[in-house]
Amino acid sequence: MTASISFSATTGGAGAGTDGRSVGVVVPRSAHFDAPLPLQCGRSLPSYDIAYETYGTLNADRSNAVLICHALNASHHVAGVYADQPDNVGWWDNMVGPGKPLDTDRFFVVGVNNLGSCFGSTGPASTNPATGKPWGADFPLVTVEDWVDAQARLADRLGIESWAAVMGGSLGGMQALAWALRYPARTAHALVIAAAPNLSAENIAFNEVARQAIMGDPDFHAGDYYAAHTVPRTGLTLARMVGHITYLSDEQMEAKFGRQLREGLKFSFAPEFQIESYLRYQGEKFAEYYDANTYLRITKALDYFDPALATGGDLPAALAPITADCLVVSFTTDWRFPPSRSREIVGALVRDRHDVSYAEIDAPHGHDAFLLESPQYLAVVRAYFERIARSRKLPAHPQPGSTPMPAEPVARADHATIARWISPGARVLDLGCGDGKLLAHLAQTRAVTGYGLEIGDAGVLHSLEAGINVIQRDLDEGLAGFDDGAFDCVILSQTLQAMRNIEQVVAEMLRVGREAVVSFPNFGHWSHRWQILRGRMPVSDALPYQWFDTPNIHLCTVADFDAFLAARGYRVIERVVLRDGAPVHLAPNLVGEQALYRFCR
Repeated sequence: MTASISFSATTGGAGAGTDGRSVGVVVPRSAHFDAPLPLQCGRSLPSYDIAYETYGTLNADRSNAVLICHALNASHHVAGVYADQPDNVGWWDNMVGPGKPLDTDRFFVVGVNNLGSCFGSTGPASTNPATGKPWGADFPLVTVEDWVDAQARLADRLGIESWAAVMGGSLGGMQALAWALRYPARTAHALVIAAAPNLSAENIAFNEVARQAIMGDPDFHAGDYYAAHTVPRTGLTLARMVGHITYLSDEQMEAKFGRQLREGLKFSFAPEFQIESYLRYQGEKFAEYYDANTYLRITKALDYFDPALATGGDLPAALAPITADCLVVSFTTDWRFPPSRSREIVGALVRDRHDVSYAEIDAPHGHDAFLLESPQYLAVVRAYFERIARSRKLPAHPQPGSTPMPAEPVARADHATIARWISPGARVLDLGCGDGKLLAHLAQTRAVTGYGLEIGDAGVLHSLEAGINVIQRDLDEGLAGFDDGAFDCVILSQTLQAMRNIEQVVAEMLRVGREAVVSFPNFGHWSHRWQILRGRMPVSDALPYQWFDTPNIHLCTVADFDAFLAARGYRVIERVVLRDGAPVHLAPNLVGEQALYRFCR
């Protein structure tokens, strides 16, 4: 084994982020490669440089390395600050650092700059070795796959055979997905955040408008503006303004700017509304530091990304080579890469029976939400990296707010009953999985595989902490996307009473599963009847909610559910009614607190 290596200098000074901690002062690095890099376009780069930064310490067996891939206009500067630029904070400093969701006290993090960029890696402004002049318009068009291939060579240079995780947002999320596809043996986990399996026509249209703004600028000079000593500043400004609109949500723009005027109406084409002034400022600032040829090429790489192109549009077939566990995250107000696009990725992975979890974060910030503060978002990522740390057997390093290793639970009586009904190694779908403890218990005691579905943020987070595959989803929308007979058993534990369309839910359970298991609190229990006779809605351990705050909308009794199944011709394989955790056989509808059914068609 090689000795531990620290690739980054840190001061431990304070910086931006969720808890005020930072990796401190960091040093950008560069790796030079002389071996030609074949590109998807048919050309190759004869030699090239890749700029990168590292944070934390690579452990002795090199099992704690995490790669961060950047979005369109970002770079390798992911966290920390530069000694001579104390205000230049890394673009994901709230995510990466000591005690942060991606904890650099446990993980060795590599931030990489893509080829074609203008932040240190070889790009259009770099010198073409064949001419001794800037590449300019002759720099080849690169793709997400080209970037990943170059990053793989960097990993070789760093001695990293396998990434504990590859992570990115937006275009970076596409790179994480491409890593899992192109190098499955080198990618243990992929975190695909605010991304899509390909760009929609609308997104391609926005990119084309931005490119036309640049290429139509008189100072563009067909891409060779370096020789003309000009910058297509107007085109870059317009491109950024168009792009920036798509990164924000209508809700956020309305709350921040509304129809606020700067100094009243002037009846001119000068910026009068605050939103106009803001967009111009963002565009002009962008034009000061970003390269127009880089913008053209990176937006084209976005347009070209489409793993399913090689499989005739069949995304499950395209993602079949993936062996990595995946976390997919979307944001409710992101209309550039909406949750529906993330669900396409999740659905394809589920169809291939991959290990995948999905969280849909309610945040008002639009596409930019993946860069910003959201307690649920950061907690989800933290919980997932805790899972990665356990899978890689990394030493425990608790930090304030970190997710502790869950204690070994004592099996509840209803969980034990359900476990007895499940065959070892079965595939299970747990609907309304709550805190994930039932599925975790089944995984531990019966070696089951499968997924939990949960709508609540707290349940999703707890399920991730419990180590199960959880998908955030509203059960009332049905189980579309799950194939017929995909599971040996579908479970609905203590959730039946909260469903709006019980008949549809039960039918869907028996469509996607060979058997169904349902448990619910027995409304016919004598204590509930007694409270109703006293003129009050019942409250008990089994039904702990007051009438005004209950999530339960369809309460039923043991006798009711017997009749429900019989009327639809479903066959009851076994029924257990519990009181104080023990089965009851005499007058179960009167004395039973909880009912459990195992049934099939």
